[in-house]
Amino acid sequence: MQTSLIIESNGSGKEKLEKLLQEGWNVASVTPNHGKSYNDFLVILEKK
Repeated sequence: MQTSLIIESNGSGKEKLEKLLQEGWNVASVTPNHGKSYNDFLVILEKK
């Protein structure tokens, strides 16, 4: 099973990531998205 979320440069999404990790999800990949004035990250998580 997989899910994804975006961590924004202002820290938005960090709490959701921490909650998913506590629920047993594992990070499968992190992809940076470099914009003109921001850096976001697409995080793919998986759970067996």
